Amino acid sequence: MKPSREFFWRRVAMEFDKLSVALLQNVSASFAEGNREYLALQKRLLREAGTEWERRHIRRLVAHHILSFAHFRARTWVEYQGALLRVRRLGYPSLEYRMHAACETLEWAADRDPTKAPLGWAMVEDAERRLRRMRRGNQVRKQALAAIASVKQRVTRKGLTPPTSPGTSRGMSRRRGSCPQLRLVRPIA
Repeated sequence: MKPSREFFWRRVAMEFDKLSVALLQNVSASFAEGNREYLALQKRLLREAGTEWERRHIRRLVAHHILSFAHFRARTWVEYQGALLRVRRLGYPSLEYRMHAACETLEWAADRDPTKAPLGWAMVEDAERRLRRMRRGNQVRKQALAAIASVKQRVTRKGLTPPTSPGTSRGMSRRRGSCPQLRLVRPIA
């Protein structure tokens, strides 16, 4: 990476950190204000982006910061859903971001709207499944799975349990996924 681009990305990280700290310290800042501030930062950074990849990555980072802010300040599902849909539309820069979004969604649902918990559980299960595909010795895998286990424990203590899927009923094997075991029956005479 050229020194000028490395400096640019360091500055991008500092701008995000500064704005995040300022918004979280301002207790009276609503979700709409934070959303506007992040979009204004996105506009400034997009002017300086050199390539299409950089522009797309900046949009993804802004979307994830808005989702994190929504985790703390969004009062209704409509506000949180808007941030979540933006993240899903733009994609996840890495598996860690996917895990982070899933855990935040599950925690938000546990705190504010338990009817949305099945979506959070599904997102967490998807992230966990993807993490388990990584090599066992990988530090990211270990840390992310530990974080997911912690979030699951906190949410379960609040009274939200994972929904039971049809694949976990009797006669199903974990190894075979959703393929039920065959049971032989006598033919009808």
